[in-house]
Amino acid sequence: MKSTNCLTSSMIKVGDVLERKISFTHQDVVDYCNLAKDFNAIHHDIEAARLRFPNIKDIVVPGALLQIAIAGIFGSHFPGDGSLGLTFEPERVKRPVCPGDELLVKLELVRKKVDMAEFKITIEDTTGFQVSGAKSRVLLPDDLYRKWWEAQNN
Repeated sequence: MKSTNCLTSSMIKVGDVLERKISFTHQDVVDYCNLAKDFNAIHHDIEAARLRFPNIKDIVVPGALLQIAIAGIFGSHFPGDGSLGLTFEPERVKRPVCPGDELLVKLELVRKKVDMAEFKITIEDTTGFQVSGAKSRVLLPDDLYRKWWEAQNN
């Protein structure tokens, strides 16, 4: 597997936004719960999920799975290969997410220093409702790393 980008500080500017659509399958939830040892019944039993959220259509996707998807976007697309997450401050999930729900993740560059970028992250459902969000600081790849990445991808 290869990332699609390796953006250095000189290649991005404040105000840049990347949008990616994501969704999760039942298998994604099972795999995550097994890896994390998260055996909360709302993640695998629809009746338990409905006791907690009466109108829910399916089991609940763990909130941490949303965060993992964001990390994947950072590491593979924006800024991409060679970036390193420094901080991640998630907001609470305002509405449960179920397998199959389509979400739009928006990463907006709000501040940039020489080798560090700060992003505002929003996660919206198909109606535009903000399901969750976060702030994150990311160490950007340098020019030397970019040259190595280009050589590997040519």
